[in-house]
Amino acid sequence: MRFRAATGENAPMNTRSDGSDGTAPGIVTALVDSGIVAADDRERALAIVTQRLGTRRAPASGASNTLLATLLGYVGGILVVAAGAVFISLQWNQMSVPTRILALAGSALVLAIVTAVVRLTGEQPVESARRQLAGVLGLGASALAAGALGVFLEDRLKPNTSVIPVWVFGLFTILAVLFYLFSPSLPGQLGIGFGLFILIASGGSALFDGSSLLQGIALLIIGLGWLALAEMGRWREDQTARLVGGALTLLGAQFPMFDGRDNRQILAYVLLTLVGVGAFAAYLRFREWPYLAMGVVGLTLAATEAAVDFIEGSGAAVGLLVAGVVLLITSLLALRLRRAESPTLASHSS
Repeated sequence: MRFRAATGENAPMNTRSDGSDGTAPGIVTALVDSGIVAADDRERALAIVTQRLGTRRAPASGASNTLLATLLGYVGGILVVAAGAVFISLQWNQMSVPTRILALAGSALVLAIVTAVVRLTGEQPVESARRQLAGVLGLGASALAAGALGVFLEDRLKPNTSVIPVWVFGLFTILAVLFYLFSPSLPGQLGIGFGLFILIASGGSALFDGSSLLQGIALLIIGLGWLALAEMGRWREDQTARLVGGALTLLGAQFPMFDGRDNRQILAYVLLTLVGVGAFAAYLRFREWPYLAMGVVGLTLAATEAAVDFIEGSGAAVGLLVAGVVLLITSLLALRLRRAESPTLASHSS
């Protein structure tokens, strides 16, 4: 095969074929038109390129087939689990308490085994899909195990059932954390956040002696710790972790308001303001957009709720007006911060 130097009259020029379609004829045509391959050698070049492309694309096709077969198998497994759940629900009223506990615990054990099988078997091209599915199955196993404990405690602790949510959601959260460590996934992280929030919110009387302030402080600590772990890279899904941590922090700042006392309401406004300002400061430090959203929501809630509570008469209307103004101001501030970030990123990339 003869090659020509791409100089003079044979220099590359704009032609109709650039090989952008990725096919062998397109690539060979581009090489011939640019003068790199002689026109007489077109057929030989086409044969070589066709052979090479076919060799490279074969594994991709095999990987696609493997992915499809694996996903179909997962769908079949989910349908089998769903069928078992429907069967148990239909027979629930006829079951005795021990039978209910055994059914839930046994289902949890089966799901845990399936989780391990899904996570530890399979091929690399579907690793992400297997990890996400294992995360969902792990959450299902956690919920079933917690449900079994709830049925047992409800039967044993009557009529003192106020501590049942603490035990149930405590177990759910612990198991969700363990399954997340085994198979990190977005559903797994969301499940942990949900479990912690319900544990704190429903355990007011059992854990915090009915104090909304203590519940709020607990949520604040959890939310800030969640964000710290996100910035340390401990969560696999870092943006999701920032959103979940931000939501828990905002809920923690809001919780003292549920106490009903005026001084606690003022404390909630102060905490929301501090969270909002701190979120904007975090954005300046880490340049991650969830902090902008967190700052806008925190400051808007603080200003709106304060206006509604402290302005007599037309408090609702004034609150809406304040909410609109604060949203405009914080949005403009967020846009300004984003624009200030762009030149910095451009200078670093150049």
